[in-house]
Amino acid sequence: ALPILLLAVRSLGKSKRVVQQLPKTAQRPEQALLYMMRNLLNVVPSVKSLSEHAFELIEEVLEVHQDFNLAQMLQGENVAGNVLQLQELIKDKGVEVFQFYIFFLLGFMSGLAGGNGSRFMNSKNADSCVTGMLVLLHVLDSSAQAVYWSFIVHRAESLQLPANTPEDVALVRLACLGRIQDQADFVQLRVSWELLGLRERQVLVRHFLADGIEVQAFVLEFLPLCMANARENKHVSVHVLLEVLVDLIENLNQIDVAKLPSTSPRLGQVKMVNVDLSDMAEFISAVQNRFIFQTCVSRCKIRFQDNRWYLTMTSGNWARTHESDSDTTTLAYGVKELLQRQKFLHEMVAHSSSASYAARSEE
Repeated sequence: ALPILLLAVRSLGKSKRVVQQLPKTAQRPEQALLYMMRNLLNVVPSVKSLSEHAFELIEEVLEVHQDFNLAQMLQGENVAGNVLQLQELIKDKGVEVFQFYIFFLLGFMSGLAGGNGSRFMNSKNADSCVTGMLVLLHVLDSSAQAVYWSFIVHRAESLQLPANTPEDVALVRLACLGRIQDQADFVQLRVSWELLGLRERQVLVRHFLADGIEVQAFVLEFLPLCMANARENKHVSVHVLLEVLVDLIENLNQIDVAKLPSTSPRLGQVKMVNVDLSDMAEFISAVQNRFIFQTCVSRCKIRFQDNRWYLTMTSGNWARTHESDSDTTTLAYGVKELLQRQKFLHEMVAHSSSASYAARSEE
């Protein structure tokens, strides 16, 4: 009954109308639900019937969910540093909390997309969920990096993708972010990747391989939604989103993180910065001009709230969502695409020349 109660009330934490009435420190879904359980029992009257132990168990599970979200790992959205956080939380709160958390997540993900039965938990999604849960069984007897990357490798095997080079592994994580479920979808993703220049691919490989433990990582929340919306918007496309992502990452790397508040204050040993891209995800759905989207990062701002960084698109972007592609913007995009293709060919020639020279040297 306890998991059912939690599943029944958790949606309150995502209701904008409800959350807007709560203090600024309780704006995240888990924080909002915890606040209502502790201070607004008339909103969640079912909680009144809980024993003290049951109430504490729900509190602790919600606190775990704030720092580690299995659904994010299944999508490649979080990093190994998040698994390290989970390890520390289990040591602090006990195995019972972890077991209840996994049970709660299974029910939560089974209910995604609604409908009769479970529209989300089909054979392909179930395979990913089961793999993630089996990997997490080793969370206390393996390193955080081993747990995380073993899941990524398992996903590569499931999708029949190579995972031999750093670029291969980065592409598998990108496939998770893109909710890729078969080879046909991956081929399209690969084409978008190949259209990028060598420098852009290198930036993304470093980003997708950063573990948040030894190497600082930016956890880009809502990136899977950004990719889904980019596929649906003919003015954007996944390829252009990857270009914008490179621009965003390079701008984030210029920020002196050490001088800013930590996004993981309770667990200082991790090197992670959570960046909320929900505003960008909405913008991707609305924008009707490819060039406006390509240059949107220059008009964005970063704000810090609730231990997270938020990418705010600002009025400079939102005011231009309905600008249609004009001759000027089409020409600007055409020139940029031509330069990118020229740069790509130059890089390929340079790479081939270097490989040929190395081969002759070995002879």
